[in-house]
Amino acid sequence: MTVRTVLGDVEELGVTYAHEHLFMTGDWAVRNEPDYRLDSLEAAVDEVSAARRLGLSAVVEMTPLGFGRSPRLMRALSERTGLHVVAVTGFHKSTYYSDAHWLHHYDVDEIAGLLVAEIEEGMDELGLVGPIVRRSPARAGAIKLAAGYHRLPGARLISAVAQAARRTGAPVVTHCDKGTMGHELLDALGTDRVVLGHIDHNPDPGYLASLAERGAYLAFDRPGRIKYGPDSDIVALVEALAARGLGHRLLFGMDLARRSYWPSLGGGPGLSYLLDRFVPRLAAAGLGEVATAALTENPAVAFAFEGSPTSTA
Repeated sequence: MTVRTVLGDVEELGVTYAHEHLFMTGDWAVRNEPDYRLDSLEAAVDEVSAARRLGLSAVVEMTPLGFGRSPRLMRALSERTGLHVVAVTGFHKSTYYSDAHWLHHYDVDEIAGLLVAEIEEGMDELGLVGPIVRRSPARAGAIKLAAGYHRLPGARLISAVAQAARRTGAPVVTHCDKGTMGHELLDALGTDRVVLGHIDHNPDPGYLASLAERGAYLAFDRPGRIKYGPDSDIVALVEALAARGLGHRLLFGMDLARRSYWPSLGGGPGLSYLLDRFVPRLAAAGLGEVATAALTENPAVAFAFEGSPTSTA
């Protein structure tokens, strides 16, 4: 199985966080929320290095087009730390893009073509703000699609993402606002090869089991962010899903998309929290094997390309 990272295609990821944000540069963060501005390579090196000492090997960097995604900084971080970084193309919620943005005006084939080029040729260093494309040697390894709270993205965007995924074999990774729209996204995309992000914000074991039984991967990215609920909620969810034989559908991450989450910038809990605090808690509950699978075997399958994409590794 092949996974596409910013430094090339790899056959093994190792311990993987399924949903992270390492860089969000540019003026979007300043206009909307300065806490979202993540533009320090040195701070990212510090955060990653601390987690690397605990065994972290790879992250899926979920910053999409239009949010200050930086292929250059992702490559530099990977070279400095040895971390595998899987980058995404695709979009956050459509409402975050101005009415003049091309995603509201291009047709399905045009949008799909832009996404395919980011996967097969290289990501645009400027996030496809146009009109000039500065193609990076770093290629995207997944396609992001975001649903709103109880609201699907537009049919044109869904069709473009589905087409790009079929053409490239790349996995689709999603933003499920407050843990909603899981089944609706699977139905709309017409595939079960989907990673459902933030899905643990809806801590309903029956609902989550019904998604996993359809073949979706469940990305639990809430551990450590206690303002959304205690870690005990997530431990209970893992236990409930494992009891139903669905541990092979679980993924873990932290989604630390704010400066105030990074110890290197004066905040917390930091990237190390998952391996240092949360995984030992799962082990103490008799869920150590499930945790190991969620961090290693499961992401190796979830983020693999279908077929055999051309490698530049």
